[in-house]
Amino acid sequence: MLRFIRERARGFIAWVIFILIAIPFAFWGINSYFEGGGDVYVAKVNGEEISARTYQRLLVQERIFRQQLLGEDAVDSPFLDDTLIKRNVIERLVNSALLTQVALEAGFQVGDELLRTRILSEPQFQRDGRFDGQLYRRILNSMGLTEPAYEAELRRDLLVAQLMNGVSETTFVPEPALERLLLLQYQQRSLAYFLVEAAGLMTEEPIDEAAVEAYYQENQSRFAIPEQVRVAYLELAAADLLDEVEVDEEILRRLYEERRSDFMVEEERRVRHILVAVPEDADEDADRAVREKAQRILQRLEGGESFEELAKTLSDDTASAKDGGDLGYFGRGVMPKPFEERVFALQVGEMSEPVRTRFGYHIIELTDIRPAHGRSFGEVRDVLEQEYREQRAEDLFFDLADRLTDLTYESPDTLEVAARELGLEIQMSDYFSRDAGTGIAADPKVRGAAFNPDVLEAGNNSEPITIGDNHLVVLRVKDHKPVSHRPLEEVRADIEQILRLERARKRAEEIGEQARMRLQETMAAGQVPNAQLLTELAGQWAEPGWVDRRAQGVPPDVLRLAFSLPRPQESASIAGRRLSSGDYAVVVVSEVRDGDLNQIPGSERQALRQQLLRRVGMEESEAVLESLKAQAEIEIRQEQL
Repeated sequence: MLRFIRERARGFIAWVIFILIAIPFAFWGINSYFEGGGDVYVAKVNGEEISARTYQRLLVQERIFRQQLLGEDAVDSPFLDDTLIKRNVIERLVNSALLTQVALEAGFQVGDELLRTRILSEPQFQRDGRFDGQLYRRILNSMGLTEPAYEAELRRDLLVAQLMNGVSETTFVPEPALERLLLLQYQQRSLAYFLVEAAGLMTEEPIDEAAVEAYYQENQSRFAIPEQVRVAYLELAAADLLDEVEVDEEILRRLYEERRSDFMVEEERRVRHILVAVPEDADEDADRAVREKAQRILQRLEGGESFEELAKTLSDDTASAKDGGDLGYFGRGVMPKPFEERVFALQVGEMSEPVRTRFGYHIIELTDIRPAHGRSFGEVRDVLEQEYREQRAEDLFFDLADRLTDLTYESPDTLEVAARELGLEIQMSDYFSRDAGTGIAADPKVRGAAFNPDVLEAGNNSEPITIGDNHLVVLRVKDHKPVSHRPLEEVRADIEQILRLERARKRAEEIGEQARMRLQETMAAGQVPNAQLLTELAGQWAEPGWVDRRAQGVPPDVLRLAFSLPRPQESASIAGRRLSSGDYAVVVVSEVRDGDLNQIPGSERQALRQQLLRRVGMEESEAVLESLKAQAEIEIRQEQL
């Protein structure tokens, strides 16, 4: 319940959910393991129970996220196999529980200051970039957590992170191993290849009807129309509640008094200046010459000449020169420090001696002072009202969100109760699939929730789904269209084109194999392969010469094949392969030379070292976990999964 609040979390909670999906071995971050949840458990780790409630919630989350990750590939994907998902979730819960126990037994500790710093830095607990204690307590309350419970869970997560970082960050890579890898990574090969493009071999020769029908039957998934649903939903947004907030003038005045300092405008000064620029590469003599020029301009000003006219004709600051050197009003912290210090030391009408900044020498005249002053209540009333409305609308939103959650949970087979109690309108979406939709279904979280088995199959309301800042929906499926297939007549032309292309690819392979055998015979006879050998074959011969693994101008598949071939011995290495494009390539590697360690930049050597350290660190972390599991008493209740 209240998943919509958890989805606001962009800190460690969101990071946890991502790791559950993205990393094969997630060693920490499943803080909800420590929740209570009744006397039903799904596993025990050294006597400590993992509750069924925790398992079920994480199972639902993982199903949704896998559907979102797959998108259009979700149909019939083994990644959505429920048995594998259940195994994945329980394994991660067990890993998290075990590592937490080990960290505690090893004496790892998280100090109060570290815990405090982590909480204060979490974006979901901040307003305008600063920690908000009231928001912190409200979010925890909405999650069903007390402050001590949340802080205990976060402390445990940080403990486990310490434990596993201690393993992964103490690994090392022997220098000989690094050098061997560098030699391979920067290896060069002398390459030639023959490329047969399938597209050039396509013909309009008729396709056998039986072949079309066979292809249609054997590739039904390619012509599937994804299952679709249409949902009814309730929408709640703080923005829609702004007009419901009653504004009390007395409250606004009290807010004004409390925040009076926020509406103070610091003293501002207005100046005009004449800049004599100093070139960036100026030496001491050049600098002295510019300073003397500025001094002469100052003498002319003191002699009574117009500041405005001299600025227009002599100032190197072209932007202000056209306005007689006027820079307008500004406060402290705007201008370069030497300039600012001189401005705020002048009296109105007073001129400065030439002041040096990185731009050159400035002659400054202070023309006016605007004293510090506070903006009146009338000037800021609209701002205060808007902020007050937004704050009260957010409070009202959270209250209504709690009620919406409870009402749709207590009446899981209808939205009407919640709509009636909260005065919300039941809306209807268009049909959408797992990977695409419009309106609220453009949000992948909405699609994931609609196709969640608890909603789609069991017919229950979804949990609240966050689709924006202080904006959520609750939905239920109103109509479901299962997977169907486009009829053969509709896709016949597509199938014929596919079969023509496959026929062309087979022909390309036949030609490529002819070329490979001819090249092998030529090399066996001690001759050098060349384009003349393959003139009558439908393909292109290329000799790029020495290439490395990142060579440009060579098809990537050709490059990968070239660097997979064995080192040439008595004759060149040769192989033919169909490429991912459907073309066919015959690759000839005649020589190999390893990278030169003396020519490899130190930065690239260090980058590869870090890459190896991360890989070795992960492998060692996995080994530690497996060792700990082998020594632990782990009970998994399969009947509860």
